[in-house]
Amino acid sequence: MFTTTGSRGLYKAPLSKSLLLLPGALTVLLILGLPQYQKLFIYSLQAVKQHKQVWRLVSGRLICLDVKDTFCSSLLIYNFRIFERRFGSRKFASFLFGTWILSGLLDFLLAETLQFFFELQVDVLPAGL
Repeated sequence: MFTTTGSRGLYKAPLSKSLLLLPGALTVLLILGLPQYQKLFIYSLQAVKQHKQVWRLVSGRLICLDVKDTFCSSLLIYNFRIFERRFGSRKFASFLFGTWILSGLLDFLLAETLQFFFELQVDVLPAGL
């Protein structure tokens, strides 16, 4: 009746579990405990280009600044736990890292393309996974 090896929950998905707990806890800490420091984690391309604040690329991707973004990214990670079980944690981590790098590069290139062709200034991108 009750199986311990089924596909329920986060069984055999340690990366998904840590990606649910750590960014979620940091987001709750920033929203409830330390709201004065939220401006440090804004995913600003202008700060990266002009002031060479490369750490914003990492923190802007890992930490969500809104509850709705945290909820949506948590749902995605929870549903992707199936792929972690199927492919293994190491391949799943390399897949996530590769897509994270590729999407960051595409964000930057799209913002530069919009500025070059249409003279639209993109300052702040949405934070989170």
